[in-house]
Amino acid sequence: MKFDTLIRFAYLETQLYWGDGLAANNLAKTFDLTRQTAQAVINAYRKLHPGQMKYDPSLKRHLASEDFEPHYIRADTTAFLEYLRGQNLRAHYLDEPDWSEVEITDVDRLLRPKLPRQLIQPILAALRHKKTLVIEYKPVMPDDIRVRIISPNHLVFADNRYHIHAYCHTIQKYRDFVLSRILSVEPAQEEWVSSAGSQEWHDHVTLRFRPNRELPTEVQETLLRGFQENLLEIRCRKNEAFYVRQKLLKAVDRDRDMPLWIEIEGSF
Repeated sequence: MKFDTLIRFAYLETQLYWGDGLAANNLAKTFDLTRQTAQAVINAYRKLHPGQMKYDPSLKRHLASEDFEPHYIRADTTAFLEYLRGQNLRAHYLDEPDWSEVEITDVDRLLRPKLPRQLIQPILAALRHKKTLVIEYKPVMPDDIRVRIISPNHLVFADNRYHIHAYCHTIQKYRDFVLSRILSVEPAQEEWVSSAGSQEWHDHVTLRFRPNRELPTEVQETLLRGFQENLLEIRCRKNEAFYVRQKLLKAVDRDRDMPLWIEIEGSF
């Protein structure tokens, strides 16, 4: 299936599943199509997936049928909310219509440090083209190594900031580098090293947490709302586990001055 067809079908399903239905004019306006072409897209979808939609003549819109099942989008509610957030973030960069008009206030975005383009652009280029870099880095410990040669492998967003998971040639280990702590960037001549040898990246662990039993029952129930079991179980990469623990174990009930979550021993 051609990419533009896939995107149009995904848009169509989003309108049917999460919106209030679809008219050919909506599709035409969003993708700058003629109405005839937009109707042809709808007809092609109906032929490929019969019984997924029904036409309401009073509303002049196609609606999802009772047994509608999406094929090009995910049915998960949280995934859709994250899609909306992504559309809002995208609207800060690229002016687009439709779902980006659903306003979401992203307070965390206000707290992120400003990242200068002259530093970030070469890092992204090195990620894409598998090149090494010499960076000057502001470490947490003042006596730590400041100048390092790295092979950037993965861009990571954690703890409300961006990191690079990279192989550090200087210490011959894999490390996460916070982008806001990088002071300068230059090309390096060393051969790029992939993340294939990073066990922290490729190995997974399952972390398990339960609400603090010293909290009132209603608070514990609120913390667990939306989860299937009486605990919070998170499957993640080993190098993500640090950030997960940091976020959950630092969460505090301010009124009672006690932690919200307790990690269950034996996480694996």
